[in-house]
Amino acid sequence: MADDSSPSFSEEQTLDACAYCFDVLINSFDSKHIIPQPDLPKSDFPLFVTWKIYNNRKKYWNLRGCIGTFQKLPLLSGLKDYALTSAFKDSRFNPMSQDEVTSLAVNTSFLTNFEDAKDCFDWEIGTHGITIQFKSTRGRSFSATYLPEVCPEQGWTKEECLESLVRKSGYRGRIDSSLW
Repeated sequence: MADDSSPSFSEEQTLDACAYCFDVLINSFDSKHIIPQPDLPKSDFPLFVTWKIYNNRKKYWNLRGCIGTFQKLPLLSGLKDYALTSAFKDSRFNPMSQDEVTSLAVNTSFLTNFEDAKDCFDWEIGTHGITIQFKSTRGRSFSATYLPEVCPEQGWTKEECLESLVRKSGYRGRIDSSLW
């Protein structure tokens, strides 16, 4: 479980981090595009980069890619790597195209204040992210993560979130209270 509210980032720095991700993405399509270096903390952070694309027909933002790491990385190189990884290598989506750039939005999440939960319900919707790790009865390992904003965006209860997270992990078995 991680609290995503990092006190070390100002609103301006958060916006600069997002702009940096866009510049990195644009540069991947056009190497002449210059990537300005933002003024961000020189610390290492676990981070996620989330891309969303606007669906004009439904008037809604759809997830387009989200990948990150719990490993602490130097901020600029981590943002660069995960901006591109989430744009081109999220296995749930086809790689992004240059034509999509004008319809995209990006969010950066810097994870801090990790806590172990007492049980799978020991977290607050909208405040904490959640990661699960478990093994099936056959010994196969599964894991998945949701950032703090996922449950409120989806309107999920904790139970609905956990069920979705178990499915996201790739587990296709029966989901019941024995998993909790």
